[in-house]
Amino acid sequence: MFLVKVHSNNKIAQLQMYESQSLLHQLRENGFVVNSPCNGNGTCGKCRVKILSPGVAAASENDIKLLGKAAVDRGYRLACRLFIESDLEISLDDDDLPAKILTEGIQRNVDVNPLVSKSIIKLDKPDLADQNSDLGRLYATVPLEASPDLALMRSLPALLRKAEYNVTLIKDVSMQSADKSRLLGVESGDTTGALYGAAVDIGTTTIASYLLDLGTGKRLFVNSLLNPQKIYGADVISRIKHTMDSAEGLEQLHTQIVNAINASISVMCIQAQISPDNIYALTLVGNTTMLHLLLKVEPRYIASAPFTPAFTSTVRLKAEELGISINPNGLVCVLPSVSAYIGADTAGAVLSTGMHTQADTSLLIDIGTNGEIVLGNRDRLYACSSAAGPAFEGANIRNGMGSIAGAISTVSLKQGLSYTTIGDSRPIGICGTGVVDALAQLLEVGIVDETGRIDTGWEAPNTELAALTERISQADGMNAFIICYKEETPTWREIAITQKDIRELQNAKAAIAAGINVLVREAGISFDDIKTVYLAGGFGSYINIESALKIGLIPSALEGKIQTAGNAAGQGAIEALINSDSLKAAEEISRKIKYIELSASKDFNDYYVECMMFEE
Repeated sequence: MFLVKVHSNNKIAQLQMYESQSLLHQLRENGFVVNSPCNGNGTCGKCRVKILSPGVAAASENDIKLLGKAAVDRGYRLACRLFIESDLEISLDDDDLPAKILTEGIQRNVDVNPLVSKSIIKLDKPDLADQNSDLGRLYATVPLEASPDLALMRSLPALLRKAEYNVTLIKDVSMQSADKSRLLGVESGDTTGALYGAAVDIGTTTIASYLLDLGTGKRLFVNSLLNPQKIYGADVISRIKHTMDSAEGLEQLHTQIVNAINASISVMCIQAQISPDNIYALTLVGNTTMLHLLLKVEPRYIASAPFTPAFTSTVRLKAEELGISINPNGLVCVLPSVSAYIGADTAGAVLSTGMHTQADTSLLIDIGTNGEIVLGNRDRLYACSSAAGPAFEGANIRNGMGSIAGAISTVSLKQGLSYTTIGDSRPIGICGTGVVDALAQLLEVGIVDETGRIDTGWEAPNTELAALTERISQADGMNAFIICYKEETPTWREIAITQKDIRELQNAKAAIAAGINVLVREAGISFDDIKTVYLAGGFGSYINIESALKIGLIPSALEGKIQTAGNAAGQGAIEALINSDSLKAAEEISRKIKYIELSASKDFNDYYVECMMFEE
């Protein structure tokens, strides 16, 4: 074993590490968050560390290819390819910068009829003439389903007597049948004034949480954070692979997400000055893989044909069963999914837009590592999932990153080069919206042609754009357009759009656009029949729509029909929380959607090839 000193976030940790495992693996094992979209497969170049020790380890070909010679000469190496051969001192790029995470969505007026309710009752005390059981006494007073759990039966005798038979019943009304509710718990005295709920949208990249007053339906606080599972890969396939490659993988990913949810709930409770025990219901949405990982259910069969999830139906359980830090008797409700790649987040998004109730045909597009697309109206709904890959979220892009402070988010070449960054910070990389903007602008001025090729012989059409010719250069041995020279960035590495980046974006945008075309054909309609296009999710809501149309991510025939829906999935989780009928509507939506498997579609490949080209 060797001693490794790790500098991170202005702290130094001293660790004992083995030579048989990669530095990335051992940093993870010791709780360090190291960005690794490819999950340590040596393809993304994002897990870089700086070697501070003298006698730097020799660079591999992969180090030079992915990090660039300048970074390698300054001591940077890929953590996933570095094995410890001696005592070492390293520095990690700080990865705790504030992220720009979308939490707002379309807010509709929804009647307040929450999943969980409370009622206070006064029971008759037992005597020799009335020897009914404690549990039977409850059922004789209130219409309840006769299915108490063991923990309730164990606690009930002492609780009733201590409360002098004045108690509050906590009831799950989400499965109410024949006017009977399921009893979740019993509390001493009158606690009806404390009834709160939470809704959580578990995204592959981000997590958005909401705290609500279930008595009024009012949203009180919001919390958001990056999904800590990202250290095991940027996309669901990488994370599923981790569960297959490591005996502890499923447990690790499960623990990460449960801890993150608990941390979000804790922050919101502190803000609201309430106890987590006052939260009695939690609704959750996410893609199908995220929900399997949350429940610690084996997801491996989602990743390969015939793409079979373990479950897609609504899941109800008590909070203590999942380790969620709300009232132990609180209801946790996972909304229904549709298929392996159309999850509860999509059902929630359809719910919150109301497209399932409309006579007119709408198109919903949620663009992330997968592009979930739904087309239809109150009569019929079609859906598909198009494997866009993580390019739109910054992964597999040379200088790509999430929406954190310092990420370039907009680019303009109209009068020379200008850009903006998140938080107005110095540029350290470029996020998905910035990449799309940059590509659209390069197409507009002609530096990139309709095939996606960077024209190294481009000539400026006017003096305002003449300086752009100097930015057509090389990066990592590829043709590239330089957005920031290395001296302009604190990382001392130029920020560029390379030819490879453009190909990644072409593949991603072609997959989304082809998926849209397949659904339109399946429905037997034309683009003219689509009245509204909802762009959901963080990327869809922040993207410049003009740029999305320019690169062909959204078919030009839909111009003028597009509106942003924000975090539609999170809003769907909120609606299901505060109105039990909305939960039933989400279940109906999941049954109603006809899922189209694109890998089995004979039209998809043809559309995909057509959509690879950029419109002139």
